[in-house]
Amino acid sequence: MRRPLTLPLVALLALSCSGAQRPRARDPNEPVPVLSICLAGEAAARGSEYSGLAWHGDELFLLPQWSPRGLTRARSQPGFTRPWVYRIPGARLRAWVDGRDRSPITPERVAFDTINLANDPDYQGFEAIAFDGDRAALIVERGDRDRMSGLLVTARLDPARGLVLDRDALALDVPMRSDNHAYEALTRVDGSWLALFELNGMDASCASTALRLDARGGEPSAVAVEPIPYRVTDATTVDAERRFWVTQYSYRDVGDTAECERSIRAVGCFQEAVDCDPREGATRSVERLLELRDDGTAVRATGRMIRLLREERGRNWEGLARLDDRGFLVVTDEWPRTILGFVPSADQPLPPPAPPCPSE
Repeated sequence: MRRPLTLPLVALLALSCSGAQRPRARDPNEPVPVLSICLAGEAAARGSEYSGLAWHGDELFLLPQWSPRGLTRARSQPGFTRPWVYRIPGARLRAWVDGRDRSPITPERVAFDTINLANDPDYQGFEAIAFDGDRAALIVERGDRDRMSGLLVTARLDPARGLVLDRDALALDVPMRSDNHAYEALTRVDGSWLALFELNGMDASCASTALRLDARGGEPSAVAVEPIPYRVTDATTVDAERRFWVTQYSYRDVGDTAECERSIRAVGCFQEAVDCDPREGATRSVERLLELRDDGTAVRATGRMIRLLREERGRNWEGLARLDDRGFLVVTDEWPRTILGFVPSADQPLPPPAPPCPSE
């Protein structure tokens, strides 16, 4: 005959309290706070002006925009010879997110040979980057005000020379004329690059297109995009089901109501309510991640979305990358400051909290 197991009172108390140590469940529909990942050194400076994130193997690359203003600022510094990108080991990022090492991260410089692209009078900077092995593709923004266009340039990652652009470039015509809007997001689907325009469905016809691009040559082919409100600024890699995530924002911290007004005029194009009231400033800024799918004929929203918890000042998220099944890494351009952050997936718990970064 088995005797019933009797536990000491201390053990019973330990069991009853153990739930406090488990990651708390959360409502996937609630806004998610962004965990700041502290950077150190020059990469943490506001002037870095990041515009894209991408993985090369298990290293995360951070792409500065290298706008004309940013280049002028860099050239004024002693010893400047050419631009650069940054990289961070994936293990270091996972250790931060998991709470195992919260010391500031110093990204490593990687030389970036831009073959004098900045000499083009219409050059505005680099907007997106994606890798395919040791090959990369980048989007360059060109033009001014409503005379915008883009370039797709390819590059190779050389162990000795860094990221080296090829001489050839593919011109990207924009689907609509709009003040300072061009192609901002790039991913790879079935061996081709997919470039996404910033605005999708915000004109009288509600129409929008992305471009499918073969780096080996040939004309870009247009791909229909389901109308979606708010700007698209970067894209993750594509999964086995041809799904990927994009960063979106409607930024209202600088007194510019044009973006809100455009969204309101186009509200009949969208399948969702447009959260847009320019009178309320940053408290009404839209910051979110949206999942899309390229089904071969069109790009459509899947219905999955992660809303980011607003702060006192809106954050201009310009870069996005997956972090395994944990969630996503995001980065701002320079507004309100340089922020590298982590956002957990909807089915993942919130990470352990971290103290504010020194720059905050």
